[in-house]
Amino acid sequence: MLAGKASWDGVDDALDEHAAELAAFAATQAVQTNEVQRAWVLLPGLLATGAERVDLLELGASAGLLLALDDYDYRYRAGRWGRGEERLVLTGRDRRGPARSLLARRLEVERRRGIDLEPVALDDAGARLLEAFVWADQTDRIARLRRAIEVARRRAIPVERGDYVERLPDLLAERRDDALTVVFSSVTTMYLDDERYGELRVALARAGGDGPLAWLSLEGPRDDTAYEGVALDLTLWPGGRTRRLARADYHGTWLEWA
Repeated sequence: MLAGKASWDGVDDALDEHAAELAAFAATQAVQTNEVQRAWVLLPGLLATGAERVDLLELGASAGLLLALDDYDYRYRAGRWGRGEERLVLTGRDRRGPARSLLARRLEVERRRGIDLEPVALDDAGARLLEAFVWADQTDRIARLRRAIEVARRRAIPVERGDYVERLPDLLAERRDDALTVVFSSVTTMYLDDERYGELRVALARAGGDGPLAWLSLEGPRDDTAYEGVALDLTLWPGGRTRRLARADYHGTWLEWA
């Protein structure tokens, strides 16, 4: 927020001079992150749906960077996936997979939409805001974020302002028949209380009863507070069966395939 007003060389003076401005910002601005590295965990989950054509709907999308995940290139021990353009290469420490056969699958994203209580625009101010929530000494993470912003800007992905629990039934009512709709989230449902989380599950199950649907969840298991990291779970309808695909850390730097 102090772009053009301060630099690291004069950070102490800037903190004193703009104390009131910074205090007001901290009091009103909610934490808003968009960790692109999580795409490295989500991508094999999308491939596990078995669908070649998907429509993506992200819950708690922030700036929508994860909705451009098919534009990134991926490296795993078993192989690679992507367009080979290497605009942004994501890699990490993967254990026991994903399998080479899974990475050989094709995936075309036909439609992408997001919803968030406070969407972040991908203008200069929005980019600075996203950077502000990354620790300054994590230079690799900042560089990855900047490259992802460049990719997503070209996509112009729509992210709607709203409560995703309330809006989900209407959004799912607009599903198309010629692509599998995949609803996904990464470390956002953990902020819902049990009642709201129950409403989310009911909305998904009802929509799943009306036609094919997938729910890809990268969240901490609500029934296991001692769980290390987050779980990648995939639920498919018809049937509503849930599979635990993998375990990963919160920022997606390691992945343990089931």
